Amino acid sequence: MKVLKLHPLMTISLLQMQFQRLLCCNVMVYVKNKPASAFDTLRETGFAGDGLIAYPIDETLSLREFEAELEDHFNVSLELCGKRDNKPFMNKSLHLYQVSAMGAAYEHSTREEGSTPLEITLEMLLNSRQTPPGFSF
Repeated sequence: MKVLKLHPLMTISLLQMQFQRLLCCNVMVYVKNKPASAFDTLRETGFAGDGLIAYPIDETLSLREFEAELEDHFNVSLELCGKRDNKPFMNKSLHLYQVSAMGAAYEHSTREEGSTPLEITLEMLLNSRQTPPGFSF
């Protein structure tokens, strides 16, 4: 089971890192309908709670239900976002387990793209190099 840990002195950037680790997505937190700074604390965003709170995540909830539940319980306005473009998900009926699967697939594909070896041969280097007139190899 995935557990979200919240504390009034936690910064927005730490909350975002938790969402990236737990649900493989980003999160946008709002203060008075404006995006919060990464250095704002949850208390500054209106978080209603004292001390550390461990909140179990029910991955069968839809995005809409999860966001509303967090807002109701903790008085924090947030929106889950995609990892690629950091834009809020438009389909709020997606379930959290689907979001996690999409994020994991995206991470896997970017990891594979980044691990392909760079193959440059001496011939490629020599052909791409512009030689000054009158100079030859």
